[in-house]
Amino acid sequence: MKKFNSINEIRKEIDKVDQKILDLISKRRDLVVEVVKVKKRDQIIDKKRIKNILERLKVEAENKKLPKDLINDLWKLMIGEFIKLEEKIFDEVHKN
Repeated sequence: MKKFNSINEIRKEIDKVDQKILDLISKRRDLVVEVVKVKKRDQIIDKKRIKNILERLKVEAENKKLPKDLINDLWKLMIGEFIKLEEKIFDEVHKN
């Protein structure tokens, strides 16, 4: 890891990481908008897929020495919010 000389340098790096995370969440949202175009309403919530995602991320979190509860909580929140987005746009997308 890079050697930092000040707290401000570290904070600038954190800000860069935060921006990358936002960019990736935006890309995930774009993909969610695309997937809702090919889903049926009863496919919006796929409990098996959600379980598989959370299990996979638990293993990845362990491998990266990240707090499993943090990763689990973040993804549950994100998945829940994207489900709300899918439900919101479903009828709009499928009105034809």
